[in-house]
Amino acid sequence: MKVYVNDEDYKQYLDQHLRKEITRTNNIKEAHYIITGTLKGHEITEHLKGVIIPFTGHNGIDIKALKSHDVQLYNTTIHSRYVAEKALALTLALLGHVVYYHKKLEQGNWSKRTTPERLPWVTLQHKTVGIYGYGRIGRFLHDYLKPFNVDVYVIDRGKDYGSAKTVKNLTNLVQVSDVIIIAAPLSKETEGVFNQAILEQMVDKFLVNVGRGKIIDEYDLYQALKNKTLRGFASDVWYTYPKSEDVVYPSKYPIHEFEEVVMTPHSGGHTEQSKTEMMAYVTETLHQIYEGDTSRSLDLNTLK
Repeated sequence: MKVYVNDEDYKQYLDQHLRKEITRTNNIKEAHYIITGTLKGHEITEHLKGVIIPFTGHNGIDIKALKSHDVQLYNTTIHSRYVAEKALALTLALLGHVVYYHKKLEQGNWSKRTTPERLPWVTLQHKTVGIYGYGRIGRFLHDYLKPFNVDVYVIDRGKDYGSAKTVKNLTNLVQVSDVIIIAAPLSKETEGVFNQAILEQMVDKFLVNVGRGKIIDEYDLYQALKNKTLRGFASDVWYTYPKSEDVVYPSKYPIHEFEEVVMTPHSGGHTEQSKTEMMAYVTETLHQIYEGDTSRSLDLNTLK
């Protein structure tokens, strides 16, 4: 069984930890399994049996092409708990005015501390939180939220939601929630679903995104912030990404200029130990595949 990966850290790790029956190849055309987050249909060879995404999110993979060539797809979910932790951190920073307070204090401004107009922050305790996307990240997030005594709502898709309360659709989710946290993957179903019609229903509400940027319509988000429809927005995922060390803003609209916005550079799954854990998970997946266990493969018929 031959495996191809382009990442240098993965190459070193696999060389040290793969069982001898599995070899790493530098020729992608002869690989049986490729470790990558992006794959187009024309890149599929006759030897390819599976693609392993070294993170969570299949929006860079041509699912239709995989199905037509009977190629399996795997992703890596071991770091989901860190993304959920980032979602909680962003939520607390947003409601707590952490960045706003910090920027003011850098200028010696104490946010009217000595006056009756002193700016209070918003507690998460006893709020209603809607989680859009109740996969691994959503379930971890639900657990992390429990000490705050919040009511958690999710859209009912016929799964086990534990103590979370269910609603029928996104409109209902927005209506019942003080805070909406997006933890869904990007797909044809989710792209742009947070549009003007939905955002207009979020007056005085908070929106947090650790899913994918394009789940929220970029222009409609800007307008909701400009018009102060949203009370606040925090995100780890964006619309524009750098390809070098050049200065690149996360959106073509000046979302970064709003005081009620908290931003991080798509770092939710990137902790000090997460890459090592993900490489170990991918290696374990390869060993399972070699032994005939394909239980970690995704059902392509459920992906859009």
